[in-house]
Amino acid sequence: MPIFNFGARAERFAMRPPEKDWPINILEGAVRSGKTWCLHPKVLYCCHYNVAGRKVLTGVSKQSVYNNVLSDLFAIVGPSNYNYNRNTGQLRLCDSEWLVIGAKDEGSEKYIRGLTVGVALCDELSLMPQSFFQMLLSRMSPAGARLYATTNPDSPYHWLKPDYLDNPELRAKRIVWSQHFTMADNPNLPPEFIESQKRLYSGFFYKRFIEGMWVVAEGAIYKDFWSEDLVYDLHDEPPGLRHPGGHAQRIIPVDYGTTNPMVFLDIYDDGQRFWVAREYYWDSTVEMRQKTDAEYADDLAQFIGPQNDAKVIVDPSAASFKAEMIKRGIWHVDADNDVNDGIRIVSMVLNQRLARFCRQTAPKTIQELQTYAWDPKAAQRGEEKPLKGHDHGPDAFRYFAKSEVPWWRLSA
Repeated sequence: MPIFNFGARAERFAMRPPEKDWPINILEGAVRSGKTWCLHPKVLYCCHYNVAGRKVLTGVSKQSVYNNVLSDLFAIVGPSNYNYNRNTGQLRLCDSEWLVIGAKDEGSEKYIRGLTVGVALCDELSLMPQSFFQMLLSRMSPAGARLYATTNPDSPYHWLKPDYLDNPELRAKRIVWSQHFTMADNPNLPPEFIESQKRLYSGFFYKRFIEGMWVVAEGAIYKDFWSEDLVYDLHDEPPGLRHPGGHAQRIIPVDYGTTNPMVFLDIYDDGQRFWVAREYYWDSTVEMRQKTDAEYADDLAQFIGPQNDAKVIVDPSAASFKAEMIKRGIWHVDADNDVNDGIRIVSMVLNQRLARFCRQTAPKTIQELQTYAWDPKAAQRGEEKPLKGHDHGPDAFRYFAKSEVPWWRLSA
């Protein structure tokens, strides 16, 4: 694989031996700023760092650690210098034994109970539960133990920011060292790539992912991306869009609800834009009648039409509704329900004007996309989640964007 250059900040960190590092070392900042790349020399230094205890690599999952760190590292050292068991997480790297551990939820701390840890490398630290990180630190008792971590910014109320990054006592005692990175710190990025990334985001997402700022997600989620350019009148729809040959793909995302509204969106991809041509919106509270899964499946079959030519994306938890779809021969797949990443992708779709919504036949979705808001109480706890209520059209469109919009469409 090609070997890339280091920026000045990255090189100072990457080439500094562990003996000269502080106990906790955190690289934070913008996306594509070279944070993870400069971990690779540090891992190799740590292979021969003389410290008691286990050496561990952690991330949201073992797969994410492999994708973000190990894949490139293995290409650098060559196949004769490592042996990795993906199931157990046992890694032998340059004659040094490591353990790869996933830390996706509060229960993950059980994987490190009883361990004595001498070196820990944490990929995307802000995505790990606080309980796991605290347990990990409590296991790092050997003299000279070192922890290295990378992270993109999160909420300023996230536990990592006040408890560690902004903790003056830990800095004064030379316990926590950190370095902020921006895209300017990565000399390997072509100027046109940087400009394309800047075009993808605006508002809150621009500040966080491009400028690397720890800012609060507050107010209307899509306020910086929404405009009347995203809405079209039925008579302006491309001729033949909904007929065979008028689109490349037809997709129907479903936000499943029983007491909450049930929403289907009829989305046509013509290769240039995603046209949200219709919505089905049944609110049992307003209608004063709750439908069964069988009735909803019948409505969906009618919504699709006799040609049955749509790919349906549905909430993975809607087991009983999926069973009814199977009975009717409706092709469906589970949606990717990563909420915050889905919101980020929707924001890019809207910012790039890749989607348009029909004013006459998708009015509820248009209205809800403009009022979809962050939960202020959750923000005070350092959590980022949308308010529940009036979120059903946005959730359906998020399922579509997260599951079906390829990255090349966003950066084209």
